[in-house]
Amino acid sequence: MTVDAVRPARPAQVTVAFWLQLAAVALLLGIAGLVVAYAVHFDGEISRAVALVPDAAPDEVSSERFGNVFMALVLGVPTLLLAVWLAATAVPVLRGSNVARILVFVAGGGQLLVCMLQGCGGFLFAPLFFALDSGNVSGPNASGTGEIPLEQSKFLETLYSRSDPFSEVSILAGGAGALAVLMLTCAVVLLLALPPAHRYFVPRTATPPAPGWPAPVHPSGYPWPVPYMICPDPSVHFPPAAASPEPTSEPPATTNDA
Repeated sequence: MTVDAVRPARPAQVTVAFWLQLAAVALLLGIAGLVVAYAVHFDGEISRAVALVPDAAPDEVSSERFGNVFMALVLGVPTLLLAVWLAATAVPVLRGSNVARILVFVAGGGQLLVCMLQGCGGFLFAPLFFALDSGNVSGPNASGTGEIPLEQSKFLETLYSRSDPFSEVSILAGGAGALAVLMLTCAVVLLLALPPAHRYFVPRTATPPAPGWPAPVHPSGYPWPVPYMICPDPSVHFPPAAASPEPTSEPPATTNDA
């Protein structure tokens, strides 16, 4: 006999986690839009610097444009993928899918791993910073007879010297949004890992009822008390009822009078 698992009613923790997950998706979409807007804005800044410095080296200009597009892809594509990931698992989580809950755990662990790599990855390049001497970083000038620091490029100086409020606000907003997404995802993971939510996603199997036996009935018509041991043939414990005398069919005796 197959016994189906009994799923309890959806706890409040799962409902709250669902709405927090949707809030994280909305923030991720906003961050992705901000990345695109910043890329478009910075491309305009490159064009402005080219207009101010007509003799800028084409290699420098193309390098800046490529770097702008590359950083937009590096930041925007993972953000969109994470938004799609969380959006696709939100409704299944609300309906009690344990697979969707595991995918949300994976998304939270991936974000923590990225943060740890960003925070600790700088130590991997520490020997490189100690080995390089910043005073020796130089490049050839236009005539090729001497060396000038790369920071003295007029194009780069024009591009990065001007104060850009939009870039500053975008960077601050992007960092705050990424931190908020991480906190929301951690809250969702915590709520989905609580015992009431765990019982909702992994319901317990109902215990099958014990096989029932018909209650034995005393010969007098009353059931036997439970839980005493019941004999399969209770009649053997009682004397048989006295049988009533059967009427005889002999004819009455007759007398002969002489």
